[in-house]
Amino acid sequence: MQAERYDEAAAQFKQALQRDQTLDEARKNLAICEFNLREYQQARDLFRVMLATASRPVASYYLARLDLLNGDPDSAIVRLRSLSGRDAIAERSIADWRYFLGVAYLKKGQFKDAIEYFNLQLKTNPRDFRAHQWLARALIKAGHPTEASQEFARARELHEYYTQGSVAIAACRSLLAAGKTAEAWAACQPMLETDDVDKIAAIGMLFGEMGDQAHSFIAWQKAVALDPDSPELNYNLALASFQLKDMVRAKQHAEIACNLWPQFPEANVLYGTILYMLADDTEAARVLRRAEALRPDDLNVRRLLAELQRRTEPH
Repeated sequence: MQAERYDEAAAQFKQALQRDQTLDEARKNLAICEFNLREYQQARDLFRVMLATASRPVASYYLARLDLLNGDPDSAIVRLRSLSGRDAIAERSIADWRYFLGVAYLKKGQFKDAIEYFNLQLKTNPRDFRAHQWLARALIKAGHPTEASQEFARARELHEYYTQGSVAIAACRSLLAAGKTAEAWAACQPMLETDDVDKIAAIGMLFGEMGDQAHSFIAWQKAVALDPDSPELNYNLALASFQLKDMVRAKQHAEIACNLWPQFPEANVLYGTILYMLADDTEAARVLRRAEALRPDDLNVRRLLAELQRRTEPH
């Protein structure tokens, strides 16, 4: 289970429960394995049984996450608000319940409540890059773009902690560092079969950093399908598409990223560059001027604006 080999772990916990149905710890671990394997109905059934046991906090937490996956933030909020700090201290595995409560409030459009719970999560774990990332999204919706930019920047700085904390992703990194790209993809590809957007994004980032844009693109495409409202995921998909010379897709997702977060510097630079290359001069000039305001020292942006001016001047 600690090695994230959930299918093998689940088989062992099932055997233990067949021998002794009173093993509550085995039932809890089996339910968590089923959740990670996306066997959601089996997981839900096990968690419901646990509501009448000492493992109620864990059951409520995971049932709330299942509610979020099913598009029911109201039920998730009720379950998560039933938890307390004492529950989280007793069960380290649910220490991020405030983060998921913030996500539930954001999905309901209650931005003030979302911001409150993301900040509470960050008080308990300042290195939680997910909370910084979603706090930024809530701040955009609440009309605080400057604070949002700061939170997005902090999320990027901290994302490395996530990849370092995953045994499976660390194994892929070692294979890539050794030049074993095919073996690394064979090890990482099964991990894309998850609803954990953060894990998928970590894989996309890992392969992108190693110059394998084809496999990075697959991960980013899956991540955007799960979370289409993320400006950063759309930007990364646009960047991978751009590097693969798929200009139509690159333009589509760069535009989405800019619409979701107009003050996103890298997205504006990329979108403006794509528009310049596609000879959409009027729109390219508008986007590149916004990029210049966000990144006044970017020499590439200044060069493109100068080229546009020369291109549009009457001969």
